[in-house]
Amino acid sequence: MSKLKVLTIANRKGGAGKSTCAAHIALEAVKANLKTILIDLDPQKTLETWWNLRDEDNPYLADSSATDIEKKIQSIKEKGFDLCIIDTPGDVSANTVAGIKVADLVLIPSKPTSPDLGAIGRTISMVNDENCPYVFLVTQAISRSNAALQAASVLSEFGAVAPAVISNRIAYVNAMSVGTSAGTIDKTAAEELASIWGFLSTKLFSKKGKTNGKEKI
Repeated sequence: MSKLKVLTIANRKGGAGKSTCAAHIALEAVKANLKTILIDLDPQKTLETWWNLRDEDNPYLADSSATDIEKKIQSIKEKGFDLCIIDTPGDVSANTVAGIKVADLVLIPSKPTSPDLGAIGRTISMVNDENCPYVFLVTQAISRSNAALQAASVLSEFGAVAPAVISNRIAYVNAMSVGTSAGTIDKTAAEELASIWGFLSTKLFSKKGKTNGKEKI
């Protein structure tokens, strides 16, 4: 039986780019030779729509719901998968809570705007209620801009932040519309995604270090 890891993408505020994160992280995991499967718990089914545009099997896709997700995760584990990525809706529905409950790690994406950063505490509280570790990722930002740096600084007060951002690039929009990764069509996006995956894979698969909160240096 595989040592399956479950990564759930969650943010109570909509529009943070959760599905884009899930799709692109999945393809980075596939590049790292991990047998990867997706679960789309968001009724909008953006991630599933992206997956349906693809010819390749890996990442795979599984149907599930809040009522059967624990059984589904067990089945996925028994089938030898390395990583399961769960996309959740931007609310506090049963689907969101269920996705967090089964996670080994929750990734909280956030745009670098005052309304988004101001609302992040609600998501943190929801994740803490399930005693699940979490990390942050700044999305839809201009890389190395003041806004992106300030957002990372704010988020770092609550937990670890990915060292790169999902930047505001048309390549990400185009990739989601054709079932691929922005990294295949944009060199800078490829560099961003490699850095983000390196950060997440360490958090997921390394036995060392804390996954959220302040860390000793």
